[in-house]
Amino acid sequence: MKDKLKELHQKARLARDPFATEAYGAALASIQESEVRENREFDEAKQLQIVEKEVGKFKESSEFFSKAGRAEKANDLQQCAELLMGLLPAKLNELTYPDLVAKAIVDTGASNMKEMGTVMAALKKEHGTSLDMKVASQQVKSALS
Repeated sequence: MKDKLKELHQKARLARDPFATEAYGAALASIQESEVRENREFDEAKQLQIVEKEVGKFKESSEFFSKAGRAEKANDLQQCAELLMGLLPAKLNELTYPDLVAKAIVDTGASNMKEMGTVMAALKKEHGTSLDMKVASQQVKSALS
């Protein structure tokens, strides 16, 4: 992922594409900063997690600018988020979550809200970045309540 981001960032800079330069540069910088902070090279899964966080940051910033009446800046940030989302694996369909959650609850033997973390860890381990953690969390809460 890091090599792909470097390549895309370089192409965006040469093409003078401000949105792609900002998006790919932010994701690449975030990966590199995290690697330096932890003093190790990250594997592909960890790099995808970081890119996913960057997408979230761009979306959140876009929402704030939109609420502040700065629609143009909000659209720019939304474009950055969409560019990075194109690099991520496809998310699971929301209709599949009830079955996935039920299976994880059975597999972990969870029976109450105190064991929600165990269920979430099992889901994340099995499905990785294709899992939308927000949707999964809501499904697990409703199933264990």
